[in-house]
Amino acid sequence: MHTSELTPEIRAALSEPRPYPAITLVMPTDPDFPFSDKDRIMLRDLVTEAKRRLAEDPDVARETRLELRNHVLDTSVIEQVADPFHPDDAMVVYVATDEPVQVWQMTSVTPVRPRVEFADEFLTRYLVAAEQRSRPFLALVLDQEMCRLYHGSVKRLDEVEHHGFPCEPEIPSPEDALPGPIPHAPPYEGHWERLEQYLRRVDKRLGDAIEEHDGDLPLFVIGGDKTLSAFRDVTTHGDMIAGTLPLTGMDKDRPADLMNRLEPVLAEFREKQIAEALDALGEARGLGKYAGGPQEVWTAVADKRVALLIVEEGLDLAGRITEYGRVLELVEVPEPVTLPEPRPDVEPPPHALGVATDIVDQLVDRAVDADSQVLFVPDGTLAEAGGVAAVLRY
Repeated sequence: MHTSELTPEIRAALSEPRPYPAITLVMPTDPDFPFSDKDRIMLRDLVTEAKRRLAEDPDVARETRLELRNHVLDTSVIEQVADPFHPDDAMVVYVATDEPVQVWQMTSVTPVRPRVEFADEFLTRYLVAAEQRSRPFLALVLDQEMCRLYHGSVKRLDEVEHHGFPCEPEIPSPEDALPGPIPHAPPYEGHWERLEQYLRRVDKRLGDAIEEHDGDLPLFVIGGDKTLSAFRDVTTHGDMIAGTLPLTGMDKDRPADLMNRLEPVLAEFREKQIAEALDALGEARGLGKYAGGPQEVWTAVADKRVALLIVEEGLDLAGRITEYGRVLELVEVPEPVTLPEPRPDVEPPPHALGVATDIVDQLVDRAVDADSQVLFVPDGTLAEAGGVAAVLRY
């Protein structure tokens, strides 16, 4: 599965309490050479580390230890579940007793640290942070023969094949054998009325897709001038439209070609989004609703006071979390460990005990859980605030 499929319902299901240990494995992967020798070595080392922890953890019941060690924690099992045809930059593996292994592949614009995590629930923060970093969006292609919906990110575009998409028109009469204007003739009587009915149906199905993602993804619409105008007249999601493009290849454009056409519009939208966020920070300062710096923002997020969280893309933080999760004590970020021995990275040395190296992931996950908006911005944008700032609700 991919983070584009992550919905609030799926995230809640992953976070449900499970018999200890619910194991989360995190590792970078090579998008160009899926499950190369390098990836397999990393996966083998993480599985070996997980088995070592199973053997040494006194809180793991003997039956649980044997079940995980002998039947579930196995590189071949994990590889069979992963999708080799849609590789990405990183992978999260969830392992627990009495349920199948889950493998999530994700787009990551920053380096991913290999980790082994034992808890009483699967840790979704890596998926949530990766999804936010990937700048997700929806793209709707309006065509009188077939309307298609795509879920996009900074590096990929996938066609949505549920919620009634792709959506073709219902043919109400013989004169509609070919949807759209009759070739070499003006539109027949009632054509635009039927087109509007079709677009209303498309808009209803679009609403289902938007609701799946909590209604917070920007929408880009591709269509002919008249069709776009008609869609704007009937849609109930006009306030979500972040940009439009003329239709050139009907609904036949390959996702890669469509992504190339979308890139300038996406870049323009992102520039506008960043500018508006920085303006909001400026206004928040004047209203006393501003938080800046990792420690101050961490406490504000813990208190669920953050309306908008803004984080630099390359920000990497490590620290100790104290006082019931409200206080962050920063420490120097440890150097990443290279293959083939990542164990020091997944098992910190004694002087680093209690130090979390995924502070940014936790910060984003907590913010999303509190219904805060999250925006990643280029490095250096928030230099005076230590790479992270927030607009507060109060």
